[in-house]
Amino acid sequence: MTKQQIEKLADLLPPFAAKLYLDMIPEFQEGYVSYVYQTQKEDTQNRRIKQLTKSFARLLDTPSFYVMPLSAQVVRQLLRDEEIACHSLSSVGAIQAFEAAVEDEKEVLQLLRNGSRLALLVLEEANEIVHMDLGILTKGEQKVISPAMLTAIEEHLLAATERNALQLTVTVEQGAARTFYQAHGFHQKADDLVFKPTDGKLICQMVKDLFKA
Repeated sequence: MTKQQIEKLADLLPPFAAKLYLDMIPEFQEGYVSYVYQTQKEDTQNRRIKQLTKSFARLLDTPSFYVMPLSAQVVRQLLRDEEIACHSLSSVGAIQAFEAAVEDEKEVLQLLRNGSRLALLVLEEANEIVHMDLGILTKGEQKVISPAMLTAIEEHLLAATERNALQLTVTVEQGAARTFYQAHGFHQKADDLVFKPTDGKLICQMVKDLFKA
């Protein structure tokens, strides 16, 4: 699979679809190239490009969210290239958590929005709770964080774990973060305000119960 093939397919798509396509992770880009060009018949290729255009148009109205593993190699590359810059709604110390996860060979997950990497997360199970380190990426044009992002994470957890609650840490001064998570079902653990040793910031735990259907 070559960069030229990806660029060729993007050139044949309408501008809105080309942008969606080029924002996707490489695995998705390569998958669509393979789908279109696995046949040499030009009319079939054109039909498949039209079908892709229709599918991408639907994503504009109804975005698709998906959680999948991210290889340690890619995480290292992102960290090395300083491509992980976190949104203010991210949990405390997210980048450090990703570095530690790679060092300890723990799984790092990526949350995709329309095939584009929106966030990274590390999940750690303890007793009845899953603690989440969440880094929402600021790269790109995503101005508003959708509640659907949290829904996708919760659906992944409900399918993958028997734990009953999801927890993440934010600083108390991140009023917007606390407000956002409280608006979407999280509550602040009572009497759980502590100072973070590294910078003296006051942090708190936000928790949400997970309910299986």
